[in-house]
This record gives sequence, C-alpha cells and structure tokens, in this order.
Amino acid sequence: MAVLNHFSACRWTLDQVRAGITGQFAGLAALYGREAKQDRLLEKEWTNALAWTQKTTRRSTRRRNAFINDTSHPEPTGGAAGSASKAGIRQLVNDAENIFYAVLDDRLKRLGREGHHLRFTLRQILGFARANDTELVEVGCRSLALGLGKHHGTVARQLPRLVALSDGLLTKVADARHKRADVYLLQLPEKYEQLARELAWKKGKIHGIRYVFRALGDHSALVYECIERSRHSPTNADIIRATGISRSAVEKAVNEMAALCMIHREEGRWRITATTNLTQLAARLGVIDDVQAQISLHRHQRAVWHAYLDRFTVQAISEEDLYDQDKDEYWMPPPDGDPASDYAVAFQAA
Repeated sequence: MAVLNHFSACRWTLDQVRAGITGQFAGLAALYGREAKQDRLLEKEWTNALAWTQKTTRRSTRRRNAFINDTSHPEPTGGAAGSASKAGIRQLVNDAENIFYAVLDDRLKRLGREGHHLRFTLRQILGFARANDTELVEVGCRSLALGLGKHHGTVARQLPRLVALSDGLLTKVADARHKRADVYLLQLPEKYEQLARELAWKKGKIHGIRYVFRALGDHSALVYECIERSRHSPTNADIIRATGISRSAVEKAVNEMAALCMIHREEGRWRITATTNLTQLAARLGVIDDVQAQISLHRHQRAVWHAYLDRFTVQAISEEDLYDQDKDEYWMPPPDGDPASDYAVAFQAA
C-alpha cells in the first residue's frame, strides 16, 4: 500500500501501475505472490490509495499554509484543495459522455440484457454529475433506482459490475457509512484524452429512464434516445446498428411509440414528435402513480434505517437538561452589617 500510495500521489494511473509491475517495478508483483492474487487485489487497493491520497492532500495543504510565526509570509492557497471549477467539471462530464457513447456503450450492448441495464445506470450517474456540477458522485442505490425504474437491490448488484467494466471512467473511492452513500469518482482515463478532444460534444440531455419508458420498456427508451440524439433522422437499419437491439424489438418499439404519437415517420426516416409531452403521456399510462409509490416506499425504508442508526447515537446533554427554569436556585447573600454570620445563613439556607 505504501508503494501504491506513492504512485497515486505522483498522479499515476492504474494502467501505468500495471505496466510498471511487468517492467521496472517487478518487486511489487513479488509482494503479491501469485498472479491470481495480484489481479484480485490490485484494483481494490488502488482505489483505496486514491482515496488516501485525496484525504492527505487536503490535510497537507492546510498544514503548509499555516503560519510558523508572526513574521512568516502568507502563501496563496489557490482555492479549495482538490476542487475543480464548474467549467472544468462540465468539460469533464462532456468528455466522459462522449467516451461513453463512442466506446463503452458499444461494449456494454454486447452483454445483452445485463448490458442494457448497465448502460442506463451509467447514463443516470453522468446525468447526476452534470446536474450537480461535481465529479464525486455520492448517490444511494434508492436514488438511482428511482431514476431507472428498478429495484434498489438490482442497482446495488449492478454498480460493482459497472465499475469493473467502465475501463477507469468510474471508480469507487469510499464505501457507504451510516447515512452516507457510496462515493464514486468520475474521471477521464489518460488513454481516452486524445479521443475526447477529437470528438465533438453532442447537444441534448443525458437521461436514465424517463417515466414513460417504465411502461414501454428499455428497448423503447434506447430507440427513442437514438432518434433523439442522431445528427440525421435514422432509419430502422440505423437504429439497429446504433442500439444493438434485434430487428423485431426495434420494429415493435417504433410501432408502439408511433401509435402514442411520440415519433413519426417521414420518407422512411423516424423523427421525434415535438408536440407530445412525455410527462403527460406517462400520467396517462399510470406511471406517475408507480413513481409516487416507489418514493413513499423509499422514504419509509430510509426512516426505518435512520431510526435504527439513532439508537447508537450518544445524545448530547444540553443546558436545558441541567437547569430547571421553574425552580429558584439563586441564593441572596446577607446584607452588610447583618449580625448573623455568613456560615449560619448558609447553614439555615441549606
């Protein structure tokens, strides 16, 4: 861990560490012993090293900027330690979104049904990072499940799988503790930086699963997004190539959405019907009631969990607990020249 912490502080990447193990840092591989053990532990320990480096960087910055004595010259702090500007975070999210659509989305769609779920989960995380202007995504499984229309247990099983398949785009840096959720770091791997600069940013929002697609299904959501984000109105063949969905599933999805006036066809190409409000359509299909039921369930589950945690919380004693306002505890000393001694008065008062 000391070696990995050093590499992390030097801003190495996991790919550089793996390359170094097979080269000039072969002694690090010897510490793991077997290669299977190295493959199993290296990624987990590298994540712990990233979290440790981030925490110690903030501490060392505070110590370095402290005055040694009154004659010490102040040093510029450079702003908050380890924080990026909003413009930088938006650029990071835009680049990560481009890499996701150009590389990872194509890989995940080959995993079949599991891949569809992982694609939507990563979309939801990217949307959360964009909405909150942060590269540190601290969001619970229930919050993700609400945006995906899934059970929170399903999301909890998918997140470790997504981190493993994200190719360094998403890294878990802190485990959930008490009322805090897991923390994930969104970053752009070094090997994708050149590709991210060459790709143009696409307009439009990135979504998890919008409410209406809880009723229509994941295939319809992918087909609608393909039509919505395409530079040119796609045909059925274009949608099949872009989404990785079978021809029968694509035809079923477009026919169903066309019947609901969500899309329309012009000269063999599909276009979005801008006059159709998806939220109102979701209400017509009865999805809003399901969403409200899920929100109520999550609130109840959180209340039960917080009540369980509060049982182990030591309650602080306030001043009101020690002092009774209705009871007169003030003792008036005797006036000057009173023949009664202070000790006698004190004794009688007691």
